This record gives sequence, C-alpha cells and structure tokens, in this order.
Amino acid sequence: MTADEVAHHIKCHPETVRQLARAQQIPAVKTGRRWLFRLSQIDEWLLAGRPTQTEQPSLFGEAAPGA
Repeated sequence: MTADEVAHHIKCHPETVRQLARAQQIPAVKTGRRWLFRLSQIDEWLLAGRPTQTEQPSLFGEAAPGA
C-alpha cells in the first residue's frame, strides 16, 4: 500500500502517514522515494494501540511490503 492508501484506510492526511514512517512510528519500508506499507501490519498496528518500533519491534519486521 502507498502512503495515500494508508491515509485513506486510517482516515488521516498522507503527509501524516509519511511523518509517522520517517519517525518509525508506523510499520513501513522505504523504496526509493516512496514509503510502502503492508495492510496486515497496519491493521495489527492499529489493534495494538499504535505502538512505536521501540515499544513493539515485532510489528516492524523486515518483510517486503504488499497489500
């Protein structure tokens, strides 16, 4: 998923999603200039109460993103 798609999914602005990704507060992988997100990780992150990478590193795995 792209930042725009995640923003729509969690009902916030796409720039907010990018800021969260840069701050490692949302599971994401940067490929070139784009942030990519895995829907299953985003849903798990929401259900877990939006923890940061430091608080719950298992949500921020190294797996390739996809929908």
